[in-house]
Amino acid sequence: THLSYMSDIISTVKEQAAQFNVDSQGSFTLEMLIKRVKILMKHELIKHGCTLTQEIQADPNVQIRGDINSLVQILDNIIINAIQAYEGQEGEIRLVVSANTHGTLIAIRDFGKGVSPKVKNRLFREMITTKGKNGTGLGLYMSYSTIKGMFRGNMWFDTKEGAGTVFYIQLPPYTEGKEPM
Repeated sequence: THLSYMSDIISTVKEQAAQFNVDSQGSFTLEMLIKRVKILMKHELIKHGCTLTQEIQADPNVQIRGDINSLVQILDNIIINAIQAYEGQEGEIRLVVSANTHGTLIAIRDFGKGVSPKVKNRLFREMITTKGKNGTGLGLYMSYSTIKGMFRGNMWFDTKEGAGTVFYIQLPPYTEGKEPM
């Protein structure tokens, strides 16, 4: 079991490293995306006593246009932030994927400390961190820029101090041979 898990991790990381030089206008399935995120986040979740609950309410074979590695990195970043929102305590993180008229909606929810009002309005506009010397402020800023620029999607969040945060990523529908709108 452990060797199989390590093999999955090595294959996924190797594939991600090799893909940085490939044209980003490919496509991938939702199922491929979720599988990679689960593999890469498994250790962090266990290490911090958190669980990742998934609710996939969309066709796992739906195509998403863009670079899978970039989207995996974005989801991993949001999940790591969710883990850190529990400040060392165990917690649940929910990954909900649904289909709507605008394409695919991904929501990542934690029930941690939430984002302070002081930071909330600046989160995607500035390189801001709430982690002091342990953060760069690049993660969410770059994630937002990548979703808007590379995926032609949208990213936003809802938060309540002391009750948690939900990050949303809306990706446009895949159309063969056409750029996302």
